[in-house]
Amino acid sequence: MNGLDGMRTVVTGAGGAIGRAVVRRLVEEGARVAAFDVKPPELDGVACAVGADVTDEADLARAVAEASDALGGIDALVAMAGIHASAPTHELDLATFRRVLDVSAVGTFLSAKAVLPGMLAQGNGRILTFGSTAAVRAAPGLTAYAAAKGAVLQITRSIAVEYADRGIRANCICPGGVETPLLSAIDAERTGPDHFKERHPIGRYSKPEEIASAVAFLLSDDSSFVLGAAVMVDGGYSAS
Repeated sequence: MNGLDGMRTVVTGAGGAIGRAVVRRLVEEGARVAAFDVKPPELDGVACAVGADVTDEADLARAVAEASDALGGIDALVAMAGIHASAPTHELDLATFRRVLDVSAVGTFLSAKAVLPGMLAQGNGRILTFGSTAAVRAAPGLTAYAAAKGAVLQITRSIAVEYADRGIRANCICPGGVETPLLSAIDAERTGPDHFKERHPIGRYSKPEEIASAVAFLLSDDSSFVLGAAVMVDGGYSAS
């Protein structure tokens, strides 16, 4: 992909299955990556691995400063940190609802807030957030998750229009089902575990590497006119 070589990139949520695939792809493309997770993730080829709580503004500011020192600045943010919860709305406890929004929505906001001053100072930057098909399409039992991912999408759109004329490009990638241990565990609890998979017209879930390919494209110069978009990478799920 054009423009990824040497790109100084922070990836939050880097320790998960999709995060690891994203980091691996970016490193292969020549990007210099600072990998964030609650505990420093063990990943090959990264410039630094940093433990960070994306819900804690002071801790995140410390982590971003550490990454900026290691990288010599920050050109791009991939805000992947998030958690999942599924329950009927009338059984969903408030603490769980708040925690899902705190990690996904507040964490995305704080991550973007932390990197924006440096991007503004250098006159360019790229912010890619992680939404979901749940940001645009309802499903039973996903009130907290859908609310969080819908907020992520709107945060991203707001940043995109606010800073487009200052050289910063923001987009939101919205995956469908991805083959990860988390989704396997969720499917095991479903009634009819293949139901969600069957609603993907392509007939399968994506592989983490396919999401990583979309990330690479959206950070690259090849997507220079893509701005404020909800990019569906979902095998047709949201179109069906």
